[in-house]
Amino acid sequence: MRDAGLSAVEVVIVDDGSKDKTLEKARRWTEAKVVVHEKNKGYGAALMTGFRASSGELLSFLDADGTCDPLEFRGLVLALREARADMAVGARLHAGSEMPFVRTVGNRLYALLIRGLTGVRLTDTASGMRVFKRELLPRLAPLPTGLHFTPAMTARVACMGGVFVERPISYAERVGQSKLSVVRDGVRFLRVILGTVFAYFPMRVFGPLAGAFLVGAAALGLLPARTYLGGAGIEEWMIYRLLTVLTLSVCGAIFAAIGLLAQKASNAALGRPASWVDRPAIRETAGVCGAALWLAGAGVNWPTVLEYATTGHITRHWAWVLLGALAVICGTVLVSLSIALGAFAHLPREDAS
Repeated sequence: MRDAGLSAVEVVIVDDGSKDKTLEKARRWTEAKVVVHEKNKGYGAALMTGFRASSGELLSFLDADGTCDPLEFRGLVLALREARADMAVGARLHAGSEMPFVRTVGNRLYALLIRGLTGVRLTDTASGMRVFKRELLPRLAPLPTGLHFTPAMTARVACMGGVFVERPISYAERVGQSKLSVVRDGVRFLRVILGTVFAYFPMRVFGPLAGAFLVGAAALGLLPARTYLGGAGIEEWMIYRLLTVLTLSVCGAIFAAIGLLAQKASNAALGRPASWVDRPAIRETAGVCGAALWLAGAGVNWPTVLEYATTGHITRHWAWVLLGALAVICGTVLVSLSIALGAFAHLPREDAS
């Protein structure tokens, strides 16, 4: 490994509470440091134990299942240094790989997801062979203790703006039976990727949801609007369509409001510089629009309320009630958003003098 610029290599073997002869075989490697978990703590926990037991400036890991060749570390170290990257990932998804088809498809889908949410291009988000700088380790916490450790690591480095470099590595069929469950662990991989991205960029999750609901509401509301403006009036069968419009609109407004608040909180917690969500215009616009909607909704429904209070009956068309309710609810959401965003200005900040 000297040709990779390393003066020495430290090998740490972690036995994660194995019940076979793993520990016995590991101790035959007298050059390696062996660390033992008396009880099984999980894949990610074992890796973190190994990192803490090591002392090098560069950290690396691979699984002891015979799938990856340790000699591939040379190429990964060289790639890391040549690209001046934070992490080098051994890419297993290539023509010569022996990875099962289902896992290949899953890894490619996770790669597309991370690329879509963070802009980082990777082909293998869950690779179990990597090299990275020790200085990166404290910033990665918290990471899960289970098999979803590697996709969580990938998502976190991507969200932090870290630089990746990938290098194809040989990948053989594993020795023994895999503990990975395609369905159970596949769902965990998905949840940890979405959860990590949400922690850093909530609006990248909530924004598309809000947009989809509001576009759906607008599309469904187009026919009733055209019918009414054409002079034909709102027909009785449209009540279900308009109820759906109301539901989608309110959900869209709530998604947008929660996303903005979560993004504001994330920026504050991570100490990010001011971004578009921190602009006073966002808070002011939400407050003005919310108040206008609330007043409009109250104005639309006031005759209905007055009629019911004086006669005990309602003769106005139900469409007005729905329209007024939609305006009041969405207005309340926006006013609440404005107040909550304003509250952040009164919270203590580390950079305050």
